[in-house]
Amino acid sequence: MSAEPTVGVIIPAWNAERWLGEALESVLGQSVLPVDIVVVDDGSTDATATVAEGYGAPVRVVRQANGGIGAARNRGLELVEGELVTFLDADDLLTAGSLACRVQALAGRVEIDMVFGAVRRFCEILDGAPVALGEALPGHLPGAMLARRTVLQRVGAFPTDTHVAEGLDWMLRARELGLGELTVDDQVTWRRVHGENNSLRHRGEIGEYARALKASLDRRRAAGTLFGETGARR
Repeated sequence: MSAEPTVGVIIPAWNAERWLGEALESVLGQSVLPVDIVVVDDGSTDATATVAEGYGAPVRVVRQANGGIGAARNRGLELVEGELVTFLDADDLLTAGSLACRVQALAGRVEIDMVFGAVRRFCEILDGAPVALGEALPGHLPGAMLARRTVLQRVGAFPTDTHVAEGLDWMLRARELGLGELTVDDQVTWRRVHGENNSLRHRGEIGEYARALKASLDRRRAAGTLFGETGARR
């Protein structure tokens, strides 16, 4: 029987001392325990790094000057160990079976390069459990993705010149390569809603999404794949 693939987790964090402990607990409580959890402190001015350093292995911390979430994810990718890699924002949580269900979905399926799951929003935790806002919805974003390391390297770095569209830009480039993707029904992430979410702090940059889409259309048109469908999906 082949060994279960190893998993690494990247947590970009900026001034997240209020939430980072809960995020780390949700990772450390997984039935599939990651071999490496890299917290990238992206120029925080609070105790974010101190909170992470208090956990010890497999959690490790790297500090860098503030460069934005794309730069933090890229630094994590340079350092993290594991055959499979996932991301978690420092204010979000993994569900109890988040890694297990996605690792299982990849097992023995060489045609699948990355697995996504459902995401549900919450704003507070009561009696040890997140209080849901709305229903769980499929999440095709870095925080709901488990991908093979080789795939991440093939797609390349997240852009560092955007504030809110780095995930969309990366996902569009991945799909242009025709990578195999699968979306499981399981909820894999709790996404925290609060007044300091990156998307809220940079709401004025919403035009980045349209620019990312246009850039993808231009690339596909130039490659002659605008009307083609690639990748394995469910």
